[in-house]
Amino acid sequence: MPPAQLPPDLPDFTGRDGETRRLAAALTARDGAAVPVVTVAGLGGIGKTALALHVAHTVRDAFPDGQLYAELHGAGPSPAAPGAVLAAFLRALGAPDREIPPEPDRRAALFRSHLAGRRVLVVLDDARDAAQIAPLLPGAPGSAVLVTGRTRFAELPVAAHLDLAPFTAEAATALLGRVAGTERIAADPDAA
Repeated sequence: MPPAQLPPDLPDFTGRDGETRRLAAALTARDGAAVPVVTVAGLGGIGKTALALHVAHTVRDAFPDGQLYAELHGAGPSPAAPGAVLAAFLRALGAPDREIPPEPDRRAALFRSHLAGRRVLVVLDDARDAAQIAPLLPGAPGSAVLVTGRTRFAELPVAAHLDLAPFTAEAATALLGRVAGTERIAADPDAA
C-alpha cells in the first residue's frame, strides 16, 4: 500500500485560487529530467502550511505511488534532523529497519533508490534551510517536492517559488465567514 501521509485538507480553506493553480501546475509538470521542487515562503502564521496541504490534496492523484509528509520544525529551536526524517520515509516506503543504514548520506541514497521509477509527492513543511532539505530530495524525475518555510531557499534547484502575501481584506472576510458563519458577518460587516 502506498504511503498516504498528508494531514487532512482544511474544510474551510478559502481563497488562494491563483496560487493553488500555479503551484499545482508546477508540481505536476512532466517536462524535464529534474524533480520539480516548489517552495512557498512567508511570515509565520500567514497560511503556508494550509496552502501547501490544499495544493498537495489537489494534486495527490498525480502521485499514485504515495505522498510523504514531514514537519521539519525549522522555525523552532530543534529542527528535525534529515537522517531521522529519511528513516521515517524509508519505513513508510516499506524498508525494514534492518535495511536502513545508520549514516544519513547512505539513508539519502537508499531513499532516492526507493523513489526511482515512482511518482511520489514529498511535502516538507516548515523547513529551516537548504541543508535540511537537500538530503530529502528525490534523485529522478517522476516525483515532486513541495516545501514551506519562512525564507527563500536560493541554494535549491527550484522549479517554482511563491512568496505568500497576506490575505486581502475581501479574502480575509470570506475566510471569517466560512469559519464564523456568513450570517454573523452580514449582521455586523464593520466588525468583520
